[in-house]
Amino acid sequence: MSLERLFGLQDKRALIIGATPIGHATQALFIEAGATCALSDPGSDPEAITSAVAQFVAEHSKIDILVYAATRTGTYPLTDMTLDQWDAMQNCNVRGAFVAVQQAVRHMRDSGGGAIVAVSTMGSLHPVLKGNAAYGASKAGLNAMIRAVALDEQCNGIRANAILPGAVPVGDPEAGAVRLGGPAMEHGRLMLGMGSCEDVAAGILYLASPAARFMTGQTLTLDGGFLIS
Repeated sequence: MSLERLFGLQDKRALIIGATPIGHATQALFIEAGATCALSDPGSDPEAITSAVAQFVAEHSKIDILVYAATRTGTYPLTDMTLDQWDAMQNCNVRGAFVAVQQAVRHMRDSGGGAIVAVSTMGSLHPVLKGNAAYGASKAGLNAMIRAVALDEQCNGIRANAILPGAVPVGDPEAGAVRLGGPAMEHGRLMLGMGSCEDVAAGILYLASPAARFMTGQTLTLDGGFLIS
């Protein structure tokens, strides 16, 4: 197979939910790969997410690729974190993802399948920063949901995978979050230094492309060597 056949997205319609730095980098790369790609930022409101997917399908007749890049971050001392802060994290990182994936799957079933990629975090596998109970739990839930979707929807030609970035800029933390340190702040733990949003976008392109046709229900970790340091 040629490189274009492996990694090209010609004639593919892709919707990215979440105007994060990773979302923007992914949109640019998808367009370069030949996709028709829209970036939507409906927040974690279920009706807004449903409308974003429906509008995309109405404009482009189908959806081949969904990337859920919306992310709410923030580290909070366990005993000080409020239920509102906990719920806000879960609403964006898990509940919003569920709504987006559910809506996309309904359309993908009608058009012969598709690919779903969710942006998670390496912190869902291993503690990275102190105070990440809410963030890590939300993304671990996202991983589990994606694996379940992969199992449920393989019969409909739908693949679902998650990408787990490590030390990559994901935007400003939420108000009230504090820096508490942790393993990722220790000298030498980031073996390859900081990653970039473009690094993550390349991984997302792989998971969404024909090159990953034999991959579903997986978590692809991009951590710069943290887990082996």
